Amino acid sequence: NEQAVSATVQPTVKACEDYCLSLNCTYWTYDPTELYGQPLCWAWTGGRPAELKEEKGWISGDVDCRTSMRSMLDSAAADAAPARPVPQAPEAPPEPRPERVQEQVAATLPVSEDYRAWAIAKMEEVPGVRYFLESSKRGRCSEGFCECFPPWRGPLCQLVEPSTVDASHRNYSAVLHYLTSDGKIDIDDIEQSLPRLWKMYNQYVDYPVVIFHDGLSMANRHRIVHASENRIWFAYVDDYLQVPEMFSKDPDRKARLDEVKWSLGYRGMCRFRSGTIFLQPVLQGFDYAMTLDTDGYFPAPILSDPIAEMHAGDYVYTWSHLLPDLPGAVMHFWEYSLMYMRMKNIHPLGTPILRQFVNEDDIRWNYQLYMNDIEIVKLDWFRSDPYQDYFRYLDSVGGFWLHRWGDHAVRTIAVGMWLPEDKVYEMDIPYGHQNYCKCSDAHPDKECIREGTIGGSPEKWFTCAPIAVAPE
Repeated sequence: NEQAVSATVQPTVKACEDYCLSLNCTYWTYDPTELYGQPLCWAWTGGRPAELKEEKGWISGDVDCRTSMRSMLDSAAADAAPARPVPQAPEAPPEPRPERVQEQVAATLPVSEDYRAWAIAKMEEVPGVRYFLESSKRGRCSEGFCECFPPWRGPLCQLVEPSTVDASHRNYSAVLHYLTSDGKIDIDDIEQSLPRLWKMYNQYVDYPVVIFHDGLSMANRHRIVHASENRIWFAYVDDYLQVPEMFSKDPDRKARLDEVKWSLGYRGMCRFRSGTIFLQPVLQGFDYAMTLDTDGYFPAPILSDPIAEMHAGDYVYTWSHLLPDLPGAVMHFWEYSLMYMRMKNIHPLGTPILRQFVNEDDIRWNYQLYMNDIEIVKLDWFRSDPYQDYFRYLDSVGGFWLHRWGDHAVRTIAVGMWLPEDKVYEMDIPYGHQNYCKCSDAHPDKECIREGTIGGSPEKWFTCAPIAVAPE
């Protein structure tokens, strides 16, 4: 319908839509692939397209449909209760707290639901996009689809999703990250963990949240994004279950691989979080990263930002708690680590931290670990040697696949070999995971109790409640 259409060059999808709306249009189409040499925007006024066709990478909008849908959503929202509780401030918020600036940017940037739509979307790769994203370091393409890195959104990762807090005072960058499968248990857990993350901590600092995965359904992407107010980015892990050929093609070794009681996915997780996670493109623009498990959470407000404290103290590694590992879960790990130390002229008792984990009388590891279901790392140290050299050595002997060597064991011994005590920080924050819980010194009047005892959910998760005082 050429009589009703006008064309112009626009830099972004939002600019194209705004141009269309300024003309009181009915329909618009934007071409970010520059098929005709420029990012063209077509807007229809006084009529509609005579025919609709599909072109890879192009984006269109039906203004009448959007207006009607917005009206329906607004009406439903006015009549219905909120889908999830509005985050409340901690009982004793720390000072200073960054001031929220969401209202200041709302008038000039796409609404949050537009950002959520881009967060959920799985963008199909089209010619030329891979080069653009990777050269700009705003995203990447893999396995036929493309994804943006924080803080970028949009078909070409050209839109910045702003933080809801003023972070101009920070001279560092940080990211929070999870690793999840597409299974029901993990998705159910992360859907519970994310709202607690926002309520107890991230609403005050608004660090981006990256969800590593090896394949997620659109339904589960939607569940994760809409579980909380956190800004979510998905990051696909290419080689998560790529077992070395020395095991997969050798019958005897393959048989040993199948004898391990832990699933291949769990062993892949251990290997990924031991070393390759730090080399993922999505993390390259950040200084610090906090690890969280899908079933890890904060049972009480965090009153002081541990990432800010880590940066202020110039720490390299931050941990929360120690627990022992099962000897059967780390078979031969210590023996291979001793071989590595001998090659590198490192004494097993040569540092104060190693002496915390190694028995002096027999030079045996005591199986104590930094439990890294929650941890904060300074990324530049962990993505370089000597840490990566140690990981490559362990990876070369196949212990992650054959024995389920845990990432917490690798982290503990590596930190012990090379980091002085003044570069390692113990954070004191409320934290819950499986059968472990602490409310921290920040909440001396509270204790961990199961959610189920007070009618909460999930029943086996913890919350920090006032300490019950026995009657005299």
